[in-house]
Amino acid sequence: MPNLYAHLLNAILTTVLLIEVMRRVAPGFRLVDLPDLRKQHEGAVPLCGGLAIFGAFLITALGFDGHHEVPWYMAAGIGILVLTGAADDRWGLRAATRLVIQLCAALLLILPGMSLSIHLGYVGELPVLLSPLLGGALALVFLVGSVNAINMLDGIDGLAGASVAAALFWLALIAAHVGDTDVVLQALVLLAATIGFLVFNMRHPWRSKASVFLGDAGSAMLGAFLAYFVVRLSTGSSVAFVSALWILVIPFMDTLSLIMRRIAARRSPFSPDRMHLHHLLVDRGMPHAQAAIMIAGVSALCGAIGYFGILFGVPDILMALGLAIPVAAHVAAVTALTGAGRSSNVQPAGNAGFVRRDTPPVMGGGQ
Repeated sequence: MPNLYAHLLNAILTTVLLIEVMRRVAPGFRLVDLPDLRKQHEGAVPLCGGLAIFGAFLITALGFDGHHEVPWYMAAGIGILVLTGAADDRWGLRAATRLVIQLCAALLLILPGMSLSIHLGYVGELPVLLSPLLGGALALVFLVGSVNAINMLDGIDGLAGASVAAALFWLALIAAHVGDTDVVLQALVLLAATIGFLVFNMRHPWRSKASVFLGDAGSAMLGAFLAYFVVRLSTGSSVAFVSALWILVIPFMDTLSLIMRRIAARRSPFSPDRMHLHHLLVDRGMPHAQAAIMIAGVSALCGAIGYFGILFGVPDILMALGLAIPVAAHVAAVTALTGAGRSSNVQPAGNAGFVRRDTPPVMGGGQ
């Protein structure tokens, strides 16, 4: 693939440059996240990471040759989500408004360029293909779900970025395996831009805390990109949707688990609290960096299982049944953490101008 390394280097450096500029002007636009009883970071942190990643992706894409241009509907659909997320970070939008916009953006992403006959997998020798109508419905739900799952994952420094980076790596390898060079290039450039963001967001020996956050703009963008790649690979090749689902099983499982626990506690499934898996680990004494690395590492391991299952032709029925393993492990971990005497520690939403990141259209994360 021509100029791949130049594209990747350009994406990293452009992200770093954009963050350096944006984090200085973000406070003037009130694009900052403030701490409260639920969000335990220190000081006002700029919410410009997602804007920088998307900007770097588009700038780098200008150098793609004519065979690998970013389609207009991808740029437009993701752009709508980025702008909506930025508006939500700044002013706070109603949940219904965000949900409607997410659905419209998802339609724009999937309708123009995809045949929506999604390949679920093989049962014996027979392929299970959804009709375009059912496939479109699945793609729509999956895209909106992914947007919110990554938003909910964005709760401690480095977690969402590292998990997304791992997912993009495996998706690029799957795309290379089936010969989809467009997805390979787009996923790798987005991975490079995400790495540039992690320089500022991941805790490491040279950085004790994040200096920028993704913001709702960033989590929505990355979640949509991941779902778009999975849906495209499941419609344009022999990749089974159930096998590709391994790439995102951890954020989806955490989202569904949290909603079910809130309903079981007779609360709104969209009410903010500190019951995410990463919050449970941190509140039980695990350092932020260790919790982020552990969850992102498990997510990367699941992605590896998905990739090698596809690479070696593991039967799709086994890949589907195997998803019960990370689901059961997540349930066991949450049960152990919540059953060890820890209270739910539910916090009110507070300042409507800033405390919304646990209530995206319908769900959300928050630092």
